[in-house]
Amino acid sequence: MTAGESVLRSAHAGDAVALAELDSMVNPSPWTSAQFSPACEGTGNEGIFLLEEQGQLLGFVVYSVVLDEACIHNIAVQPKRQRDGMGRQLLLAALAAVTREGASRCYLEVRISNVAARGLYEKYGFSKAGLRKNYYPMATGREDALLLSRQL
Repeated sequence: MTAGESVLRSAHAGDAVALAELDSMVNPSPWTSAQFSPACEGTGNEGIFLLEEQGQLLGFVVYSVVLDEACIHNIAVQPKRQRDGMGRQLLLAALAAVTREGASRCYLEVRISNVAARGLYEKYGFSKAGLRKNYYPMATGREDALLLSRQL
């Protein structure tokens, strides 16, 4: 690997704390390491890809497949590395994985206020499937989420 080259890998049990730390940098209602642990340990139907550069965690995506439906649960990228194409790389890796696992449709929720993420998802074929009122907790109150979906 050359300097500046990012590597995509699956999560393992020791990654939960680092994932929670990164999520706390970018998410108003971050997951805890306990919430990441089952997916890191491979004990459920979730998977996680990490994007690293020289051992430094740059981003992650959490996804799951149940029967023929997939869900993207969480994507996060280091604040200083946002807009570098890492969100796209993580999204595409998750979509490829859930397709290999037999999913025919993928869902996700996104904060109404997250214009950058909404643009990314729309660029890759996601469209509005619904609205979840007061879905995300905020420091003061709650925020609506758009439910998006895409045929695989």
